[in-house]
Amino acid sequence: MGKLHSFKYVIHDLYYDELFNKLASFVEGDPSRLESESNLVLEPDEAELIDFEVKWINLTGSPDNYIFFDVIVESQVLIAETIKREKEIDDITQWFRISCRAILENGLHEFSVTDIAVYIKEKQNGHHQLSEYLVPIISKNQLDEIAEGFLKKYYPKALTVPMKVPPKKIAEIMGLKIVQVHITKTGIIFGQIYFSNAITKIYDMRADTYKKVKVKRGTILIDPDVFFMRNVGSLNNTIIHECVHWELHKKFFELESLYNPEARGISCQVIEGAKPESNRTPLDWMEWQANALAPRILMPKSTTKQKIEEFIIKHKESQKTSHSLYEVVINELAEFFGVSKVAAKIRMIDLGYKQAMGIFNYIDEKYVPSHSFDEEALKNNQTFSISAHDLLFEYAVRPKLREMIDSGNFLYVDSHVCINDPKYIEYDINGYVKLTNYARNHIDECCLIFDIKVKVNNQYGFKSYKKSVLFRNVASDRFVEVSFSESSHNMGAEEKAKEIKKMSDKANKIATIQRQLPFTFGESVVSHMERLDFTVEKLAEAADISDKTVQRIRNEINYRPKFGTIIAICVGLKLPPPLSEDLIRKSGNIYIPGNQKHILYQMIINGMYHCPIEVCNELMIGSNFNKLSKED
Repeated sequence: MGKLHSFKYVIHDLYYDELFNKLASFVEGDPSRLESESNLVLEPDEAELIDFEVKWINLTGSPDNYIFFDVIVESQVLIAETIKREKEIDDITQWFRISCRAILENGLHEFSVTDIAVYIKEKQNGHHQLSEYLVPIISKNQLDEIAEGFLKKYYPKALTVPMKVPPKKIAEIMGLKIVQVHITKTGIIFGQIYFSNAITKIYDMRADTYKKVKVKRGTILIDPDVFFMRNVGSLNNTIIHECVHWELHKKFFELESLYNPEARGISCQVIEGAKPESNRTPLDWMEWQANALAPRILMPKSTTKQKIEEFIIKHKESQKTSHSLYEVVINELAEFFGVSKVAAKIRMIDLGYKQAMGIFNYIDEKYVPSHSFDEEALKNNQTFSISAHDLLFEYAVRPKLREMIDSGNFLYVDSHVCINDPKYIEYDINGYVKLTNYARNHIDECCLIFDIKVKVNNQYGFKSYKKSVLFRNVASDRFVEVSFSESSHNMGAEEKAKEIKKMSDKANKIATIQRQLPFTFGESVVSHMERLDFTVEKLAEAADISDKTVQRIRNEINYRPKFGTIIAICVGLKLPPPLSEDLIRKSGNIYIPGNQKHILYQMIINGMYHCPIEVCNELMIGSNFNKLSKED
């Protein structure tokens, strides 16, 4: 489909003549009402409307399909004044407000002008305003009020007593019909809602093909396969999401249908989060509104806060840590309101419970153990958690962060950059590093903070809006970028880490080991193996290299393995950075500045040497390189 048509365009196209005639009568009926700035005509006694241009329209929504709007026009008016039989004539520009009303349903009907006045600039009432595309204008601080208004209209008892809001019942009350079908083969679409009778395609699993079916106006299609892969919370959210579209966005569709009665699709580029809100398209705004309102309808503000406090009091005594308390509260909140854990968590954060930010996080497709912190420690759009790839990028471009990690004072543990001290970091029975229980309860004491910025996910840059249908993609249209900042918290953490390091005897211990090492690469590897009680087989397994490679290092004085293999050996032996750098130097290898692979090597040696070799190889493969033992 081509560009969307604004209501301003529709009014100018369909009702120009009627507006002209009404305005002409107003102008000619009493010229003294005009605000003339003419130097020739001081008190006009005649006036004639020459032409006008619609500058913008202030629209107000209303129940049913009525719309009320003010057409703001800039007009050219010919004015005249007769003094002692001499007529002075001049052209002036005059702005007018033309108040109108109409019914928008299967076309625009019963259009009428209700008032005309000289335009006086005034602040518009923010409630019930519509954009020029008939999309409601809603600010973030109005969302809870609008959600409550929706419930007051369709399910008012949910506002008085905490309860599970029934999406299917609300859809029924709204006159909508829910049908479960396989919408697509790949399951990329969860739900659709149709604003008019239409013929659409759905996937036939038995025939492994798409077939055409008729759907009636007011039908919501839900894909049971996607529901099965996700959860009942996602199903409830999707139904309410589509109900919000039906409640708020019918006028948008009716407007578009005036010029596109046979159109098969509306497409728009989603740029939400990456560009200023003023540049979002009408389709972007509709999705934002449905996404923002659905969880607020399922979890109304007052009753949800009431239930959260009830759960906190109920479990406070039995839970030893605040993060375990919030885990239980989120679980019970999700079950009580019939939403996903993620939705319950986000709603708690939105209602001021910042501790929920440390619960149920997944980074690099792995679960991040729950943690807690002082609620004053984080500002909006900040986090303590960061993925390995985001940290790698920040390590490469932020000299201060690189300096902090290279110092050995910080380690990357459980998706956090944590002060390297036994108080905060420990090893499990398998030798894997993890945060201590104390660290998990005091993340703000020992971990760095990163800033969050939402950006476009270009992989899903377009959403289709078929004729009379709005649908949700399962895939996200946004991704989160996390970046390091030299904040007072992080600089304070650095100073604390330095003090901890001074009190440690680790440096002396490493220095003692270095003084006892032989001068050659192979002999130094043997020395580390003997010191750490590593057999050939144990090192081969820990470094993910062959037994033969280890034997050649031990027995062939001139043998030099690949650079990546040396990094793998350092990880396998879990050597601290100074000892790893000693081996690399003795092997004759050097880092090439600006080389991405070598930056990865440095990142692993300085911040991830304690990790299993599999984790380091995952980072290499995820950065489009081979695993360490296969790298040149």
